[in-house]
Amino acid sequence: MNWKKFGTTVGRMWLAYLVYKISTLALLYSFDGLQSKPYYEFIYLTIVIAITLVILNFTKKIFKQKISFNSNVTSLKKQWPTFIVPLFLYGTDTFAILPTITEYSFYIIMATIASALGAAIFEEVRDRGFGSIGISASIENSKWKPMFIALVTSFIFATTHYFNLLMPNAPTLMATHQQVVFAFFLGMTSIVLYMRTGSIIYSILIHFLNNFSFWTPTSDLSQDEGWASMLIVYALIPGLYSLWCLRPRKAEMNLKYLPSKR
Repeated sequence: MNWKKFGTTVGRMWLAYLVYKISTLALLYSFDGLQSKPYYEFIYLTIVIAITLVILNFTKKIFKQKISFNSNVTSLKKQWPTFIVPLFLYGTDTFAILPTITEYSFYIIMATIASALGAAIFEEVRDRGFGSIGISASIENSKWKPMFIALVTSFIFATTHYFNLLMPNAPTLMATHQQVVFAFFLGMTSIVLYMRTGSIIYSILIHFLNNFSFWTPTSDLSQDEGWASMLIVYALIPGLYSLWCLRPRKAEMNLKYLPSKR
């Protein structure tokens, strides 16, 4: 294992997140009530897109690889069953609320899209794109390599959500715990999509659908939910799905679009 590349990857993943979090927290604490204003979502989108562009540049410079945004329709056709479970899990709620779109102003709809899309692009490029490419380049190919990449990137993705407790309008600790568990398994399903298609666009789409909820002054606050239903629907099901897709017998398929050790 190349510990230098591994450390560089994990370190820069955390650095990108800390730059984003410090920037947004500085704004939120400098301007009272900013978090509850819809125009903040456009500021947020600008910040995360700027950091995302830096991450894309880092990926090319450090690992000599590009994070693909191509649709790769051919690979998706071959792997379409792996797309169905994430789409059902994380898209159903969005499709259910879309008929109510006429109840909201164009401004609120655009703020909603900015919020959901910003997080989806930034987190998928950082964790599934940069993270998986960097960790893949750090270790030799083996039947357990896809699982290792998935676990590490999902753990980092999930634990960053604890920093939400620092926000002015912070969720409760219990809600944050649930968000972290939820994020871990979302990360596991997202990395499957990225590995199987070679494109970040599909995990961004699923992440966007998951985040999409019409903006309100309290929409940034996670709500406490029952652990039983959350663990069954958003942990057990995606967990089994991910383990099945990442099983050692499918290592060659999961490594097809990721770079080999250099």
